[in-house]
Amino acid sequence: MKTTTFKTGIHTIALMLLSFSACALTGCEKKEKVLDVETPAGELEINRDKDSGSVDVKVKKNEDQ
Repeated sequence: MKTTTFKTGIHTIALMLLSFSACALTGCEKKEKVLDVETPAGELEINRDKDSGSVDVKVKKNEDQ
């Protein structure tokens, strides 16, 4: 009985360590906000990736108009 409990505990700890390491290694994107404009008609947001230099443009129109 004690050996199965011990094995279950080891498996649980191994699974937790694997999950934690996967989350720790993913990292986050390094982006900087270049421009953020909010108007009554909508929003415009421009971000630049610091690593690759690629630019991401997001436009959101307000549906109230």
